[in-house]
Amino acid sequence: MKLNKVIEEKRKQKERARRIEATKKLAVGTAIGTAIGAAAGVLLAPKSGKETRDDIANKSKEITETVKKTAAEQIEATKEWSAKVKSELKKGVDEKIEDLAEDASEIVEEIVDDANEGLASVEEILLENNDDEEEIK
Repeated sequence: MKLNKVIEEKRKQKERARRIEATKKLAVGTAIGTAIGAAAGVLLAPKSGKETRDDIANKSKEITETVKKTAAEQIEATKEWSAKVKSELKKGVDEKIEDLAEDASEIVEEIVDDANEGLASVEEILLENNDDEEEIK
């Protein structure tokens, strides 16, 4: 049962890593696509040099803002994911500690039971020896 939990956690970690990588690729692709589209649109537009330069400056600012916004969103998503992973890890560690405590408790109970049985046996032997000594007297 515990092995299944470990395997499941590993699978979840791989899935999370895959999703993060896909999100990163999407953000980079979006930024690159936006930049290429803006550059192509500006360069192919039939405008004067000054208008084209102004458009390039404006589009550059827009792209910069878009990239900043996307990066901020990714940072926030990463922070949320990190907090969730920490919480799940803590939960897993707490469960493991509880399992170990239960196992230790069971072992201690078995030791106490064995010790009590041993004491009872010793008591019986002592009583038998005491009875034998009284019969001899």
